[in-house]
Amino acid sequence: MDKIDFFGGCHGNFLEVVLDMFVYQNTTMLGKDLFNSNGAAHLKIDVAEYKPGIVAKCFSSTNMPFDIHDNVIEIHLCDTDMLPALTNHLLRAGDEVVDITNLHQNTIKKLGALQKGGVACFLKDLIREHGEHNSYPKQVIRNYFYSRFDNTEYGLSLYNAFHHKGNKHIFPFSALYNLEEFYYNLNKCAYFLNLNFYPTEQCSVTWKNFIDRNQGYQSQKKCNAIIESILSNKSMLIDNLTLVEEAWIAHRISKIFRCYDHPVLLAEDFPKNTREICDAVYKWKSKDY
Repeated sequence: MDKIDFFGGCHGNFLEVVLDMFVYQNTTMLGKDLFNSNGAAHLKIDVAEYKPGIVAKCFSSTNMPFDIHDNVIEIHLCDTDMLPALTNHLLRAGDEVVDITNLHQNTIKKLGALQKGGVACFLKDLIREHGEHNSYPKQVIRNYFYSRFDNTEYGLSLYNAFHHKGNKHIFPFSALYNLEEFYYNLNKCAYFLNLNFYPTEQCSVTWKNFIDRNQGYQSQKKCNAIIESILSNKSMLIDNLTLVEEAWIAHRISKIFRCYDHPVLLAEDFPKNTREICDAVYKWKSKDY
């Protein structure tokens, strides 16, 4: 059987419908809405006649068994993929939405209402380390996300912990966010499956609809622009960031400048302009942080 193995937030369902339409040449989903209100390609489950040639599920993360003869496409991440992957996991996986902007408020109530993978462990660790409260400092929540970016044991390694021992092909997560790479890797998938792929206008439109609805991709673009302004020592307003985005920027800047535990990146309220971070990190050695 042909399968796609992925972890929540890594777009396995989107890859399934794209492969089904444009590699397996099944027409069931052509012209139909693919994306729900969260931007996830989950509407296929409401189409009774949809019988895909390849099936995407979180096989490894839920310990679902494989047959040794399965042909499995695995969606793999690298460290720079963690921001969009984690963002989409929190906002889309399991059709549950985590309030990643104000998660410091009513934290236990918000997390306790979710069934999403990993949330129960987060809640348990939060209470064990900081006690049980209605709300927590922003930095406490931000530091949890920071640890997912900084420590591969709790982040990247979890997203790449695949179990299939038979025939497999690796699809890079980042290829989903660039049309050229997307087409290139769809061709590689087709070759792996002994099928064919040829780009079409309909496929391009489908990809564009996916990108326009993709919170993780948009988050990555926003943070890239802010980090570039910091590195260029340019002034840029920082506003409307989620706690995940703040953690990502803090992670990347602390790694680049080796200014771990710098007060400007640990403050309860994140800086409002890139110049605040520029002025701090370019002078950090003199402050002995």
